[in-house]
Amino acid sequence: MKTALITGASSGIGKELAIIHAKNGGNLVIVARREKSLLNLKYSLQDEYGVDVEVIVQDLQVDNAAQLVFDQIASNNITIDYLINNAGFGDNQLFKQSDPSRNRMMMQLNMNALTELTHLFVSYWIENKICGKIMNVASTAAFQAVPYFTLYAATKAFVLSFSEGLSLELKNDNITVTALCPGPTKTEFAANSNMDQDLADHKMLPTAEDVARFGYKKMIRGQSVAVHGILNKAGTTSGKLFPRKISAYVAGQIMKKAGKH
Repeated sequence: MKTALITGASSGIGKELAIIHAKNGGNLVIVARREKSLLNLKYSLQDEYGVDVEVIVQDLQVDNAAQLVFDQIASNNITIDYLINNAGFGDNQLFKQSDPSRNRMMMQLNMNALTELTHLFVSYWIENKICGKIMNVASTAAFQAVPYFTLYAATKAFVLSFSEGLSLELKNDNITVTALCPGPTKTEFAANSNMDQDLADHKMLPTAEDVARFGYKKMIRGQSVAVHGILNKAGTTSGKLFPRKISAYVAGQIMKKAGKH
């Protein structure tokens, strides 16, 4: 029975990934800031699927958060087999108008905490000869610059590049790394990222469950990059067909319409 650690598990894609893993008979360690949401999910999964679920209430935006999570898991003698770095947020506005403290928190959550957790568990897995799996949730925004979402897209470009490189580094250690790249999805992400929620609720968008099911399958297979949706896959190739400046301009116009500008 495999145990998965999922960050940002209180809602959206993270929550759906937890449900899918529990359905497959796996135990869980779920991490987020919202204790009530985590506890509700814990009791629901334990009652319905009979799995063990450990809750860790931790804000990954603070320094040393990854180490605190790792230490708590170690103190409870839990062995993690799957690391799913899902937690993250964006900010749809002009960078010159952005809040520096919010920018620091975004970089800490989207990049630093993800990198630190990955290093901690990779080191542990190699030392203990564990064949682990990692999923890092990136975005279709990782494939080109995105004006009005400039810093977020840059953090996700980091996640994508980091994951691709690491997947090759760890091949001989029997550890796989998957970068899941969703496009716009029906989640709380829009509300937390200064975007128009009406657009985020559009009936044509995939649900968090759709994306989670796709990502989980690709993680199990060990696929290094997984872009959800045919249109999204086509969109990520635009940088190969058009100059980068044009791809960035088009992406920026889409984000401008999606924002509260």
